[in-house]
Amino acid sequence: MSNDDVAQVLQETADLLELTGGNPHRARAFSRAARSLSGLTDAVADRHEEGTLVDVQGIGDAMAEHVADILHGGSFALRDELLSAVPPGLMDVMQVKGLGTKRTRRLWTELDVTSLDELEAAAENDRITTLDGFGAKTQQNILENVRQLRRYETQWRLADAWAATDSVLQALRGLDAVERAERTGPLRRRRETIEQAGVLAATSQPAAVWEWATSHLDDASQVESGVTGRTKEGVPVHVHTTLPDRFGTEWWHTTGASDHCSAVEEIEGPSAKHADEEALYQDAGLSYVPPELREGRGEVEAAAEGSLPALLGSDDLDGCLHNHSTDSDGAHSLSEMAEAARERGFSYFGICDHSQSLRIADGLSPAEVREQRAEVDRLNAAYAEEEGSPFRVFHGIESDILSDGSLDYEPDVLEEFDFVVASVHTGFSMTQDEATRRLVRAVEHPHTRILGHPTGRLLLRREGYPINHARVIEACAEHGVALELNANPHRLDLDWRWVRQATEQGVLISINPDAHARREIEYMKWGVAVGRKGWLTSDECLNAKSLNAFTEWLDGGTP
Repeated sequence: MSNDDVAQVLQETADLLELTGGNPHRARAFSRAARSLSGLTDAVADRHEEGTLVDVQGIGDAMAEHVADILHGGSFALRDELLSAVPPGLMDVMQVKGLGTKRTRRLWTELDVTSLDELEAAAENDRITTLDGFGAKTQQNILENVRQLRRYETQWRLADAWAATDSVLQALRGLDAVERAERTGPLRRRRETIEQAGVLAATSQPAAVWEWATSHLDDASQVESGVTGRTKEGVPVHVHTTLPDRFGTEWWHTTGASDHCSAVEEIEGPSAKHADEEALYQDAGLSYVPPELREGRGEVEAAAEGSLPALLGSDDLDGCLHNHSTDSDGAHSLSEMAEAARERGFSYFGICDHSQSLRIADGLSPAEVREQRAEVDRLNAAYAEEEGSPFRVFHGIESDILSDGSLDYEPDVLEEFDFVVASVHTGFSMTQDEATRRLVRAVEHPHTRILGHPTGRLLLRREGYPINHARVIEACAEHGVALELNANPHRLDLDWRWVRQATEQGVLISINPDAHARREIEYMKWGVAVGRKGWLTSDECLNAKSLNAFTEWLDGGTP
């Protein structure tokens, strides 16, 4: 089991304890353990074998025993006992936005709601308003969120679908009958969510792929262009098959959005046999179009003119900004997070723990801000004494944007930071005008340098609050504020569709992992992927600047 698998079981146990009225302190202990294990860079299974699980924050002897049982059998006695005490569909109810354990428990115990169907029926029949604290607006929101959740059930996040196809590709590439296998379709274009993962296999023996699918994919079925089924993670996958000498043509055809393919075919219909895509584009008189751009948004015209940009790559990034530590709600200390960034080749690191108003995330008080600043200074003094490439920690904060658009902390506290990421974490129920005014006022604040996850969306869980993107971008351009492209695969916010408009107005894009644990620094790759979809170049990316150039930018130098 992966670290996330183990963490999910522990978090589910915490939820079950709250649902059944168990000890809240015990529930919080399971939640803390889940966060710690999810943030580990090394495997939980290896820690167990080495006997070092108890060295992990939040893992005592009893919790280590639970983890051992999970690793061996997928569960443990307490969780099984709790699961037997709740109706099977209740955990689905808890996934509805705006509910959580307390409200789900009330719906269960007072209205006998035990499934999504029953919840939807209760809302439609106006039964939820009979509960104290559940008004007509809350009931309508629940109904809308249930229906939204049902739509989400057919979608998969990019990172999850990408990981699920690893084993498919590995198995196909191991077949003697398959010469090559690659990702294709919306997955290859790095769409933020997809309905079906695509894989293309080059083979002259498609029957061998079908034989493999019957033993490795759930619900395997033969289709004209290959086979379909589900991976062990449940992700729908379509394995296309083609002859090796046509691989390039089929890879191009199955990758591109219909508008892209039609635009290329209008120039010169691609022949049936291209072993590689480069030859196909060359024959059409076009420069090669990177897969991320093949959406039919002007890339074919740019390819015909030879004006496609040199897109940002992961190797172009020099800094890692907007990260959290145990000083607020992170899983690792400031020094551990900074060292993890340095080990990955970054020249600078920004710590941006939560500000004081976000109590649920243990936001820093002004006194704790000063303590953290002293720690940053100690780390930088130590790094300065080391030989080799320079490395620096910048002291930032993720300051809450309050309901009126002002920033958390008084000005004298904000002045102590090297930079401020301003983000909304509460009060999401806003009209477009309200949300836009709130963000624009935050952008206008003299201490704001980066606007964090601009819409607050959580992919397949929560829609972002509506904003006038054009107005927010205009404000960022006017005040020299960078826009964050939050690289957490659950966010990917700023949406890639607005990246190009921002950069055309001179707004820098900051690709930030929003890492709460060392391994989450790896989220940067997803930010780069969707940034590329927005035509992002290294010159337009804030943290692609060198250490010296970034320092100059902080000091008010040339954008």
